[in-house]
Amino acid sequence: MTLLERPEANPLHTSTLTGVRPFLKWAGGKARLVPEITRLIPRSFEKYIEPFVGGGALFFSLSPLNGVLSDSNRELMDCYEVVRDDPESLLKELEKIAELPHNEETYYEIRKQIIPIDQRIKKAARMIYLNRTAFNGLYRVNRSGGFNTPFGRYKKLSLPGEHVIFAASKALHSTFLMTGDFEKVLEENATANDFVYLDPPYPAVGKYSDFNRYTKDFFSEKDQERLSECVGKLDDIGCTFVLSNADHPLIKKLYAGRKFKIVRVFAPRFINCKGGARGDVAEVLITNNNDSR
Repeated sequence: MTLLERPEANPLHTSTLTGVRPFLKWAGGKARLVPEITRLIPRSFEKYIEPFVGGGALFFSLSPLNGVLSDSNRELMDCYEVVRDDPESLLKELEKIAELPHNEETYYEIRKQIIPIDQRIKKAARMIYLNRTAFNGLYRVNRSGGFNTPFGRYKKLSLPGEHVIFAASKALHSTFLMTGDFEKVLEENATANDFVYLDPPYPAVGKYSDFNRYTKDFFSEKDQERLSECVGKLDDIGCTFVLSNADHPLIKKLYAGRKFKIVRVFAPRFINCKGGARGDVAEVLITNNNDSR
């Protein structure tokens, strides 16, 4: 696990929506479900912890004063670090990319680039470009860890502008960024009165809903079982949590019969390559917050 530098932390956060927009599109992102999730969040908490941050829709909506964000995707967390620490240089690099022709050839040329790890600004700009240009914002890699999502064929290139990047940088200012497995992240950071939001890769419910290729490793049934055990530990130590997951037999098996509240919600599915197969799908929100709004 890699730890990125922690800025000076801030005290107790009272949850309110700020309207800060994520700078990434994200397949399976929770922007449409933020109002539903917010009803389950305590009005105040010590730290906000999100170990599967992805595009960070809930985090940016709340913009908590004391946060811990993590993901197993190192390139993603490096990108967050650049947005937090050097938004000006990132915007300059994005401007260079915006001057290139917007077509399939440019996309695949940038996709095949291998940028040295020490060129963090260029790597972050590349990730944002690929994210905004690839098919439906899907971050998918092969078993070697190479990004392999196809070109999205959008008519126009839409990169996040100055307002979005600077607002995201401000929201991330007092946030501790990590790269690592969710269990280790929670063991090292979660304490009483914290709020934890968990949005893991979902069990597959269809051909185009399997996001296990998000990293070169797979998020397996055993990982879902580990996660359910972590949720029990969070409850034991006095953390409030909300877990979003698929309305799937495995998830029902892991959480049914426990003392947690399970709320069924419907979220739009955009990932299917066939437009007619897209639509609202059932998901569940699981929480130990019995005083939810």
